[in-house]
Amino acid sequence: MSEEVGIDAAYADGYYDEWGEWVQSNPVYGVAPPEGHVVDKDGRLLAEPPVPDDPWAAEDYVTFVSEYKAPFYSKRVAGQIWKYVWPDIEEEVLLKRLDIFMIAFPLSQQAATDLAESRRIRATPQWYPLQSIFLLNKSTPFTREIVISSTGPPRRHKFIVKGKNNTRDFSSWIDRETILAYTGSERIPGTSDFSIDYCDGPDRYFISEDAVPEMGRRRLYRFAAYPSTQYYILEKRIYHESLESEGGSGLSYQIVRGPFCFMRKGWKLAGSFFAFDKELSGSSLFTVYSRDDPFPRIQIAVGPIARAEEWTVSVQFYAFDIPLPGTCYFTVQHCTRSIYTTAANVSRMRMTVADPVTPWEFRMFCYVYPAELDDCQLTAEPIQNGRPLEKVH
Repeated sequence: MSEEVGIDAAYADGYYDEWGEWVQSNPVYGVAPPEGHVVDKDGRLLAEPPVPDDPWAAEDYVTFVSEYKAPFYSKRVAGQIWKYVWPDIEEEVLLKRLDIFMIAFPLSQQAATDLAESRRIRATPQWYPLQSIFLLNKSTPFTREIVISSTGPPRRHKFIVKGKNNTRDFSSWIDRETILAYTGSERIPGTSDFSIDYCDGPDRYFISEDAVPEMGRRRLYRFAAYPSTQYYILEKRIYHESLESEGGSGLSYQIVRGPFCFMRKGWKLAGSFFAFDKELSGSSLFTVYSRDDPFPRIQIAVGPIARAEEWTVSVQFYAFDIPLPGTCYFTVQHCTRSIYTTAANVSRMRMTVADPVTPWEFRMFCYVYPAELDDCQLTAEPIQNGRPLEKVH
């Protein structure tokens, strides 16, 4: 037994292979590092286990949401700050978000501005988010009232201009709420035209952004609103030799377009928000640039960036740098040099509600509209353009 121990001790730093060649083992672990892993100059293992080749490998739900941080709502500011966006409205403007949901059979829609009702629909099997739009909470000469009613079975909603009647509709409806929409998008920055379409068998109504109605539908009315998109902030801890100045590992981020978010293996959901698709008065265009070397990372800018040809535009959205009523705020932070070494950190940015601690430094505020975890639509199904493949129309 003692002889065997002596042999093991003699070969602790390596071994002879089957051809009699000496193979040096990893000086730290006593064995060669696993294939595909990265070690630093001292042989310390820096790389995490490789992500599976399957690009649609999903993360466990509990793990994926474990780093989610709720947004901070903006504090009310003295003065008529909303006039920077809506100069002709005397009363405080607090935009209302209308969440529109769809079901495939029978093809129907529901929509709600009430958060509790919206979350009820979202949690109902087979129903999925289609789009979210923002509406005024104040009546103006350029707005009209639209009544949302419900009926069932099958459960569905009706959208019709107040005081109007569709003589082809013989269903019994119960009024749920009234919303205020612009009569049209002309000369109102940031708005798009939407339509209310109708089809029977059973009686159903649809909010559509299409220029012409789909086959089998009849166009009833037109209105305008602020189109928006939900975005998701993903976080991942990266182990890489290029992060030596940060101790061998560091956080990297991605911002992806919704309304669905794929629970990507190895990533975690850090936050979510709603931002506008078109430019409102006083808003700024935020551009998210991405690249994959030496690992996935982003930059966020409101103007041109250096060496833009090395980056790919990932998403673009309009947001504010002033605390409008009803908004929440994130801070855009960038990675700085380490105070412990002269080695530069890998350039990258993040959008977060966390405090800017080393190696992160504050860059600017970004005011958007909040999304709680209950407002997030997470899926383990493959997605394209923010929607599961089987729901892309």
